[in-house]
Amino acid sequence: MSPHNLKFGILDGSSRETPYEYSDEWAIEQTTGPNRLVIGPRGRQIALLRALSGVMEEPFYLLYVLVVPRDYGEPGRYQSSEPRSRQDLLGFLNRFEQFLESDGRHQLWVRSIGEPDMLVYDRHNVIYAYGALDKFKKILTAQALAETPKIKVPSPHVHYYNKEYDADCRALLEYWSWQRSPLREQDED
Repeated sequence: MSPHNLKFGILDGSSRETPYEYSDEWAIEQTTGPNRLVIGPRGRQIALLRALSGVMEEPFYLLYVLVVPRDYGEPGRYQSSEPRSRQDLLGFLNRFEQFLESDGRHQLWVRSIGEPDMLVYDRHNVIYAYGALDKFKKILTAQALAETPKIKVPSPHVHYYNKEYDADCRALLEYWSWQRSPLREQDED
């Protein structure tokens, strides 16, 4: 697999960059607040995000976190300026699926306005699920993901910011009206 097809990889023993895939597993993780699910899908992260968001109450707020811009946009947190319907969310995910799964410059957050449910798809190809975890566990079981004690992001690792997705980044930032705020320290992890 060439680097332009990669979002996230590891350095092997000879410092060669190789793709990294999780093992279709999920774990319960304690945070300083309530527990969350940490999900390491092998691939098709946006398909899984669509399935998980299907058990969330609409409307949604979306937060696109641009950590490393290349030729367009400023680093920042871009929140949808108005609540979005399930149809809006699915249209957005369908339009930007390849870009979101194939480039490491960003994160995507989907939050239900009516419930505490939230999904965070991060730069390491991990999805974090918050809120009514039992609903999400049912989806994960139906998708044949297995529970494991812990999902660990490999270290050292590399992120790819692929030139061929610059036009998609521009299109995403122009797709809706976004409210931009500065990055937070944890956004760059």
